Amino acid sequence: MMENSRSFLESGFKGEQMIVVPRGVIKRFDRHELISSLYLTDIGFFPNARNHFRNRPNGCGEYILIYCVEGRGTITQNGIDHDIQPNTFFIIEKDVAHKYESHRTDPWSIYWVHFVGHKSLYLFKQFTKQNQGGSIFIPFSQDRIEEFDFIINLLERGSTNQLFEYSSMLLHKLLGSFIYYSLKSPKNPDLAKEDLVKRITEYLNEKLYESLTLSDVEREFNKSSSSLFTIFKEKTGYSIMHFFSLIKIQKACELMNLTDLSIKEISYRLDYRDPLYFSRVFKKFMGMSPMSYKKNK
Repeated sequence: MMENSRSFLESGFKGEQMIVVPRGVIKRFDRHELISSLYLTDIGFFPNARNHFRNRPNGCGEYILIYCVEGRGTITQNGIDHDIQPNTFFIIEKDVAHKYESHRTDPWSIYWVHFVGHKSLYLFKQFTKQNQGGSIFIPFSQDRIEEFDFIINLLERGSTNQLFEYSSMLLHKLLGSFIYYSLKSPKNPDLAKEDLVKRITEYLNEKLYESLTLSDVEREFNKSSSSLFTIFKEKTGYSIMHFFSLIKIQKACELMNLTDLSIKEISYRLDYRDPLYFSRVFKKFMGMSPMSYKKNK
């Protein structure tokens, strides 16, 4: 593969981290039941990457996610320049000519990962649905940085079967934190609905130890019950009151597992004033009585 680069191949970047998985190791996992669906080949972090430049006229054999945390740069693919700024990411298409370059006076700091596998094309298509395949802004998350660092540190320990299987599983989560968060970008007309459902869910969890009616929820969110029902059902698959009962019973199971409270005490704590009614609701969701559950926990 013809490839041009400047400076960093000779000197690197102060504080850089880079893992290149031996190609012999990768070949072993081409047909691995778990790993072959999605796995990384290279991963790293380049801080303050002045003079960082890549030109691949024949493309790369993997998809490349580049996530900028500081500074600026440009990625060019299919004749289109994509401006990369802090808290934006871009996925370069596999086997497509491209180049990228850190800004000369405001060099980027980037986390990056090369990935392939049977699921990689599907994930790339999910990315291209957002912003017509342009770079995407994503709010900063320390958790996302820690996920990159964890995988890098994990693979520094070697490329055993177990470590590589683990890195493959972690890669699903890492890529998902980029691709599926972007589905909630401000351009998504469902954002308001998703925010409402999130607020309703938080409200219901705050009221676990109380009785609640749909009228209470209406008043809290100043919307009609039909509107609330439609939005909540569409996004969760449950009606509001069914969901409320479900999380109450989940809390009941938690209390049975973690405390010495009696079933009657748990019933009252969750504001079921009739223990027999509580038992019927519990059996509806759990398929057994509270007593049977407590005996078998």
